[in-house]
Amino acid sequence: MPFGQSKQSPAESVKFSFSAADFLQACYGFSSDSNKALTPMATQTAANPIREKLLKGVGQQQAGEFEKAQRTYKQILKRVPNNPDALHLLGVTYRQLGYPKRAIEYIQKAIAADPKQSAFYANLARAMMDLGTDSVSLLAVCNKSLSLNPREREARNIKAIALTRQKEFEEAEILLQGLIVEFPDFADAYQNFGTLLIDADRAEHAINFFTKAIMLEPDNVSNHSQRARCRLKLKQYEPSQYELTEALERFPGNGDIMHDAARLLFSMNETNKAIQYARQAHEADPRDYHKCVTLGVSLIMHGENKDALDVMKLAKKYSSANNKTVDWNLALAYLANGDLKKGWELHSARFEDPASKVMNRKFDVPAWEGEDISNKTVLVWADQGLGDALKAGTMLPELIAKAGKVIVELSEKGAKFFQHSFPQTECRAARMDKDLVATTSDFDLHANISDLTSFFRPDIDSFRKATCPVYSFEKGRAQDYFQRLSGANDKPIIGISWRSKNLAVNRARYYLSAPSIAPVLESRDAIFINLQYATIDKEIAFFRTKYPERFIYFEDVDLFDDLLGAAALTACCDFVVSANTSVADMAGLLDIPSIRFGQQEPPLLLGQKNPPWYPSMTYMHPYNDRPCAEFVPEIIKELDRQLIDWTPDRRNKRLGL
Repeated sequence: MPFGQSKQSPAESVKFSFSAADFLQACYGFSSDSNKALTPMATQTAANPIREKLLKGVGQQQAGEFEKAQRTYKQILKRVPNNPDALHLLGVTYRQLGYPKRAIEYIQKAIAADPKQSAFYANLARAMMDLGTDSVSLLAVCNKSLSLNPREREARNIKAIALTRQKEFEEAEILLQGLIVEFPDFADAYQNFGTLLIDADRAEHAINFFTKAIMLEPDNVSNHSQRARCRLKLKQYEPSQYELTEALERFPGNGDIMHDAARLLFSMNETNKAIQYARQAHEADPRDYHKCVTLGVSLIMHGENKDALDVMKLAKKYSSANNKTVDWNLALAYLANGDLKKGWELHSARFEDPASKVMNRKFDVPAWEGEDISNKTVLVWADQGLGDALKAGTMLPELIAKAGKVIVELSEKGAKFFQHSFPQTECRAARMDKDLVATTSDFDLHANISDLTSFFRPDIDSFRKATCPVYSFEKGRAQDYFQRLSGANDKPIIGISWRSKNLAVNRARYYLSAPSIAPVLESRDAIFINLQYATIDKEIAFFRTKYPERFIYFEDVDLFDDLLGAAALTACCDFVVSANTSVADMAGLLDIPSIRFGQQEPPLLLGQKNPPWYPSMTYMHPYNDRPCAEFVPEIIKELDRQLIDWTPDRRNKRLGL
């Protein structure tokens, strides 16, 4: 799921820590004309009403009374319409109130009145940054400021931000190091250094910088929020829980902190709690599209698909027109509601969403867009995991029927399996360099395997009409495995898999341990075959000790790397019970009745109760607020229901027995 930075609260944009006179000189700067007219306060002998008014306005700004400050500056401008300091400071107040466009208007007028003030350009850059101005323009304004005063702190700070965005990390780092040396209490420099380290894939070093910024400015919510996001990137969930708990107490009702809490809980698959915080964050700032996305994906994972779509539409409304993160999440919302047409139209947005982590390969030939390919060679490639490729591969026969030739590039083990099922194609390991650029050119067009849906699965009815199964297995090998099973004609053969190889916290919530799936083995007199890949000795020893007659483990089958072996063993089963992994996909694509348990999966379920990709599969959702082990009795009930009239006929026909 994909999230951007939240907006900074206008009232927290500028911190004042010195006198009004110092503030004018050090932060905003009087214009040269003003300095000629206004002597320093300490030596001033005659009253100067303009200066006094300016100081009054600055004092009001320091107190957070921005509207009062605006009235003061406007009074000055009535008397002296082109006073550059009043124009400049009025512009700054508009930025502080969250109106950067108006801020730019007044600061530009100040620059027109006196173009030689470095602080004017620095604050112009700050307002431009609030509007999302491109880095090149920001650099131009910052460089102008620095040409007038090379030590202008804010210009150096914003220049470092712009350079970071352009991935010119070395120069940005030098600027920030210099700021920290010269201004060791400048919290922004530490925060921006932390952001640089995250963007430069050095996030593990960023935490210390965010923590230092918090020490300097404990009441600046942005520092706490940035540290939370860094923890999330590093998957440091436990320390983040403690830190965000403290932040929630320090900033009650703050939308950004609640948003960070929602993101953390979502990543931990605590969707019930995530929704609570996401709703509050959205209510606090309903026009923030980041918060809309977080609430939307949380609702999807909780099965509240209609509400999720409504919120995602708001995200689209409030984001930029070409925001691919929003488009990708909106695609998932459409798919979750069964609107395949709109969902597939936006499906390719994942390639430009930095959070989606898909592989976006590069080719020097065009993508297939549905035209006649009867005399063309099409390269089909995958961008996600094996399970996604297996699922999407069910559409290959329809592409093969249209194309002159089809080449399929996958992982090496995937290619071997596909080649057996689709001998009329050429299946091979992916040929590309480290930048994902294709290294061969023996094809006319390319097509992503998951995006074939636009052509071959435009609606749910097209799934019902599709042939199943389209994959094959080595029948002789499966028969050999079957012969090794004693009593197989008298009782059902049930394949079991309880977890993925990836046991990260955010995924493990929907997996089982060997002891927690054990009640399934105790529920009936059957032969239970291990289909779990990447097992550990302790798991196998547990089953062999507890169920020496019922549990069968084929030590000579590599269930992870030998997909043909895994398919042959799976084909021996009457039924499969599996977590949401490629084991379940294998059962589904061979049309073996199965129970798959896991979280919401919009591209798999497509708004249906069970996956339309696999007609024989039942999808079950474990509890969101309880351990997955407590859901096992429900799995057993469904297994009993489906096997109540069991006979070996379907399995024997599949095996050719």
